[in-house]
Amino acid sequence: MRKILLSVLAMAVLLGATSFGFAQSEMKPLVTVSFAGYDRLKADIGVIGRLGGNPSLADGLEMMLKMMTQGKGLAGLDAKQPWGAVQFTNGGMDRTTYGFLPVTDLAQLIEVAKAIPKVTAITKNNDVYEIQAGGPPLYIQQKGQWAIIAAASKDLANAPADPLKLLGDLPKNYGLAVRFAIKNVPEQLRQQFLMQLQLATSTQMMQRPGESDAQYAGRKLGTQGALQAFTALANDLDEVLLGWNIDASTNTTYLDFELTAKAGTKLADQFAQIKPGKSKFAGLRMPEAAVTVIKTIERIERADADVAWAKDLMAVMHKSFLAEMENQGLSEDQLKLAKEMADDVLDVLQKTIESKKSDGGLAVLMEPGAATVVFGAEVVNGGKLEGVLKKLVEADSDAAKMIKLNADTHEGVRLHTITPPMNDPRLVPIVGDKPEMVIGIADDKLLVAAGHDAVKTLKKVLDDSKAGADKEVPPLEIKLAVGKIAKFATEMAKDNAPPEAQMKMSMLTSVLVKAGDKDHVTITASPISQGVRVRVEMEEGLVKAIASMGQMMGPMGAMPQGMPAKPAKPAEPDKPAGGFHSK
Repeated sequence: MRKILLSVLAMAVLLGATSFGFAQSEMKPLVTVSFAGYDRLKADIGVIGRLGGNPSLADGLEMMLKMMTQGKGLAGLDAKQPWGAVQFTNGGMDRTTYGFLPVTDLAQLIEVAKAIPKVTAITKNNDVYEIQAGGPPLYIQQKGQWAIIAAASKDLANAPADPLKLLGDLPKNYGLAVRFAIKNVPEQLRQQFLMQLQLATSTQMMQRPGESDAQYAGRKLGTQGALQAFTALANDLDEVLLGWNIDASTNTTYLDFELTAKAGTKLADQFAQIKPGKSKFAGLRMPEAAVTVIKTIERIERADADVAWAKDLMAVMHKSFLAEMENQGLSEDQLKLAKEMADDVLDVLQKTIESKKSDGGLAVLMEPGAATVVFGAEVVNGGKLEGVLKKLVEADSDAAKMIKLNADTHEGVRLHTITPPMNDPRLVPIVGDKPEMVIGIADDKLLVAAGHDAVKTLKKVLDDSKAGADKEVPPLEIKLAVGKIAKFATEMAKDNAPPEAQMKMSMLTSVLVKAGDKDHVTITASPISQGVRVRVEMEEGLVKAIASMGQMMGPMGAMPQGMPAKPAKPAEPDKPAGGFHSK
């Protein structure tokens, strides 16, 4: 937690390193940093300490501050109010930065600063303090209930009268947050960024030694697509927000990443398409799985150019596959068959892209000796994929022995089973000695399951998908059951990991197992006004496990509970502490 506190201060100082003067009327916020305040920090640490079995953890923060400040603590600071830092631009290349600290008495807070080891000198000119701390000086002045910090004393006169308004809802919503106003980035700086980006990607546009024409074409298309996406973001984004919070009501913690677009842009239209919808694969949200992924966007009105780019990329991959087949020493008939099959797969992919629909997901069951993976995706003309399987069975006797076409039908999906040879004993601890594989095909969907009890798992997914067909799901949701993943990894490492690594993994697993079912990391995309929010959330059990691990490795204060901290010895008058020397 000490790092969190110091990081906020460091960011404020870093932002203050660049300063140019200009009229206040021209100021536009570029970067805003919000810290919800000292009391909020203590409350958050208290939640973590309570969950980790160390309810006095927040007291360690108090002790640490008293040790750093020779018993002064944070005298003169208003612990209830948020802190902030804002960098402004005038639309050109000039920028200036202000830091804001809530104070009850700045003079008292300055006395606290004198105890900080890196502070070497503090002088006062009228009501402005100059602080030397090894780098460029900082200037601080109290205005009302705020201490205003700037890199130049002349900038203090132009400081906003009410800095709290600049933070908006950030302190209410997040313990720590950073907001970037992309719309206010000076045009000259924006163009410099895009030019540098183009120069950086130009090397990717050249063919590398030993790279085939197909491989080069695919990489070039991918690079061009990424460049176009970054250019659109640079031109059409309004704001980017990164915020972290601890929710005491649910004992969870989460990190939000928000993107908002300028009104009337294509990016805003694309963001508007990202909303909850119904999925044909809702059954993939299996609560017993270690990993689940669901993605459903009922219809995205992509530009024709975007669809053409995706189809071109598929065509390049198709060409690369055929080139690889020609290097395998296949007969003319075999090459002809490979081309026919690849053409059919390409046709399905391209028609699916043209439909502008995206629905599918993934689930991974992790049990030692019984791991199973199941995948599902919406397709167009799925029957054509069955034709590919049929051609393979008719042309290849080995494939005919492994593949059983139309082995079963379930919920309108035709199931084709594959019995793969078990030649690698290292896979037995993972999937068992009788792994299965099944491909389920309907006109509008494709499902593939592999591992232990693959057929049973795929049927369950189909049943649950039918039952949940009318329920809305997020446009994107990824869930990781960390305890199950850790337990599986620990089991797999028993015979091949070093003893020290096994011990650490076993300790981590034991802590996570105690978390029970509340051990998930969930990544969710959800719509906001003119944008999208991606939230990474840790459940209560996982927060508790992390707090417990932190306590095992050495809690804040590193002092047994109940042991009083020794008061700091006051500095002698002629020997100021921390290397401080007044002028």
